[in-house]
Amino acid sequence: MRALVMALVVSAAAAVPALAGTYTEESIKDYLAPLAAEHKTEEERRGLEIYKKQYLLDEGWKTLESRLEMILMDAAGRESRRTVVKRVIEDGSQPDKTLGVFLEPADVRGTIMLTFEQSYGSDEQWLFLPSLTRTKKINAENKSGSFVGTEFSWEDISTTELTKFHYRYLRDDGDTWVVERTPVYKFSGYVREVTWVNKDNYQTVKIDYYDKKGDVLKTQVMESWQQYEGRYWRPLRLEMTNHVNHKKTVINLTPYRVRIDVDHKMFSSLGLDQIRLSEFSVIAKQ
Repeated sequence: MRALVMALVVSAAAAVPALAGTYTEESIKDYLAPLAAEHKTEEERRGLEIYKKQYLLDEGWKTLESRLEMILMDAAGRESRRTVVKRVIEDGSQPDKTLGVFLEPADVRGTIMLTFEQSYGSDEQWLFLPSLTRTKKINAENKSGSFVGTEFSWEDISTTELTKFHYRYLRDDGDTWVVERTPVYKFSGYVREVTWVNKDNYQTVKIDYYDKKGDVLKTQVMESWQQYEGRYWRPLRLEMTNHVNHKKTVINLTPYRVRIDVDHKMFSSLGLDQIRLSEFSVIAKQ
C-alpha cells in the first residue's frame, strides 16, 4: 500500500481499464463532495478512494440477468434448495432496480422480490407472496431480518451505494486491501463491516459483519469471479456463514447475460402479481 493517497490513485489507474460509461470522477464530484468532507484522516480518505474506484468501474452495464441456486444448510448439514432468476436494470436518471423471481421449490414458487436502490437510507424493497396474493413493503426497521429463510438479511441483498458507508483503510493483506465500512444509514443491523478488496480489479471478495455487541456475526465470501465486456466483474459463488447459529447459505449463479432486453413494466411494486412465471421458468432450465 502506498503511503500517500495520490500514489494509490496513480497505481489504480495503471491496474484497471480506462473508465467507461457515463460516470466519471468529474460527473460524481457533487455527489461525492458531502461524503468526502466526512473523511478527514489519511486512512479514511484512502478507504474512500478504494471504494470510489470500485463504484466508477462498476457502472454502465444497463441490464443483467442470472439464474441462482440457493443452498440453505442448517447446523447439522441438512440442505434445502431454491431456484431464483434475477434481473437488474441500471438507469442513470433513476435508482437501479432488482427483480428476483422464485421458481423452486413449490412452497416458494411465485414469490417475487423487488428492490429500488437509494443513495441515502435504506433501499425500498417489496415482497410479493403468492399464498396471500398481495405485495408487502419491507419496513426499513426490519432490514436486519432474514431474507426468505436464508442467512442473508434484507440489508445484505440491498445495494452497496457508495454514500451508505463511512470508510477507513485498515491494512494490506497480500493481494487485497482491508477496508472498514461503517453503515451511516438508520436501522442497519451492523456496527461495522470489515471488507477485503482485490487490488487487481477493486472487487470486494470477503466481508465480516459485526453485530451491536462488536462480535463477528456473519462472514460472506465471494468467489469464482467472471469478467464481462472486458470491464464488469461478478462473482458466481457467494457463501454466507452465520457464526452464531452455525447455519450457511451458498448461492451459485450462472454466468450473467448483459444488456438483455427487459420489460421495464415488470419493475413496479404495483404489478408484481401480473408477472408470468413461464418466462422465467425457461431461463431457469437453461
